[in-house]
Amino acid sequence: MADWLQLLTIPFLVALVLTGIHTYLGIHVLSRNIIFVDLALAQISALGATVAFLLGYYPQSIAAYGYSLAFTIGGAIVLSFSRSWTGRVSQETFIGVVYVVSAAAAFLLVDQSPQGAEHIKQMLIGSILTVTETDLLKVVLLYSAVGLFHWFVRKPLLLISFQPDLAKQAGLRLWLWDFLFYVSFGVVVTSSVAIAGVLLVFCFLIIPAAIGALYSDRILPKLLIGWAIGTLSSSVGLSLSFVGNLPTGATIVCVFGGILALTALLRPFIFSSARLQILKQAGSWGITSLLTIALASGIWLTLNPNADQPLLDWLETCYPALRQAFLSSDEQNDLQQAGLGSDRWQSEIARLDQIERQSRWQGEGLSDRELRRISSYTMSFQEMRNGEKFVQRELRNAARRRQRWVLGVPLVLLSLAGFLGMQRSPRATVM
Repeated sequence: MADWLQLLTIPFLVALVLTGIHTYLGIHVLSRNIIFVDLALAQISALGATVAFLLGYYPQSIAAYGYSLAFTIGGAIVLSFSRSWTGRVSQETFIGVVYVVSAAAAFLLVDQSPQGAEHIKQMLIGSILTVTETDLLKVVLLYSAVGLFHWFVRKPLLLISFQPDLAKQAGLRLWLWDFLFYVSFGVVVTSSVAIAGVLLVFCFLIIPAAIGALYSDRILPKLLIGWAIGTLSSSVGLSLSFVGNLPTGATIVCVFGGILALTALLRPFIFSSARLQILKQAGSWGITSLLTIALASGIWLTLNPNADQPLLDWLETCYPALRQAFLSSDEQNDLQQAGLGSDRWQSEIARLDQIERQSRWQGEGLSDRELRRISSYTMSFQEMRNGEKFVQRELRNAARRRQRWVLGVPLVLLSLAGFLGMQRSPRATVM
């Protein structure tokens, strides 16, 4: 694998995961008109990490994560009651105060530390380029759990976000559902800030959702547009940071800003009546096709993980780390050795075949004894190559049996949710 691809594969996959969960949460945030809630909770999380840092805990340790999560849940409790405090003062005002106070407290604390400036830089722009396969697996499992929670309680949460007056009339306890929303939101933010930093997490949350809102009033198109924008921005930002040797987090943030400006400028030219109808038809067909492929792939992976999986095979060809993330360190080493062995025997087979062809068309031909020796060696090399490929297949099957629950089942559920969303009314009320 090329050095740049090996370096950027895991960060790109992490960026995809961040895009997936933050775009959905961003739609809630925009509908509630609490744009800076992410910055507030992210800064509270950073404050907790700062306290842990001053107490001597390593920034990526479980203790540091525990401090960040505890501070974030405390902030979620405050924010869950802030809706009822609004009268002459907007809820956004309270959120801004929480952010400013948290940031000031963090600066006061790190001012006492000789490594304080580096810690602040880490909190702001993160270190997405240094994430590992273990980090990827952790966020996939955690964010999948949060996503499932939001799916099961989607109706009250969406009702409170989009139609709070109707939620009051229905007798829902707004403070309780706000608390559950902010706690789940805080869990995501705590993990994301530790990986990507405050600024990049804010971009993942707001900009894809904002671009989706520019181009659609419905939740599913907003999600799909946001996911596409997040994927594009992450790819371009990571590539530019590698080519230009630039800070990765800051580069991706600037790319997000540039794409937001570009999509806002293009919107009036795109949404003419004729073009809009064509775009809607093409978008509907494209969404249906993608959901069908995803649903079929998820079902096939869940029911028969050892069979050929065309979609997963393609993804693993582009991003080999996707398979390696589901293998132990010993299995990864065996897979690498089997791949090297297979390539070595294949090159030997090609070399002998080249010798035989050259002798046939150029110079003196080989004797029968020499031809038999070449044939015997070729068959032996083929057997050894097949043995290495068998090892690769068995390791692939081991990874697939684990992927069926982490990738297959969620893919089926997400695809069904997508089909269900396409059947609902065009208004963004409930999914």
